[in-house]
Amino acid sequence: MNPAPAYGAGGYGNAPMPAVTKKYKMLRLIAMLMKVLAVVVGAIMIIAGLFMIVAGAAASSKPTQTLPDFGPAPFLSGLVGGVVVLVYGVFIFIFLYAYAEWMYVFMDIEENTRMTNEMLSARK
Repeated sequence: MNPAPAYGAGGYGNAPMPAVTKKYKMLRLIAMLMKVLAVVVGAIMIIAGLFMIVAGAAASSKPTQTLPDFGPAPFLSGLVGGVVVLVYGVFIFIFLYAYAEWMYVFMDIEENTRMTNEMLSARK
């Protein structure tokens, strides 16, 4: 009577884990592209928010003779609009990056399930 092969840590001995192939190559590519998109869009939104803040400060500091003096309104609108765009950019980055990671979670669950199936079928 041969003992069943033991796998990995956790009471299965020190035998190597069974090799399972990576599946869903297109989903992995899409998840990677989502991460890149998250970084690019987040960076663009942060730059746009900073630009709005600077543009609002510049608009309020240089009085013109053709337009009436609006007081602190350009600075405050630039500041508030810039902060809103900054916060929105951070949220876009977080949600796009989390969406890509969520895709990886489901692919890893599937891979771990197949690996467990291989381990259990080898024990019979």
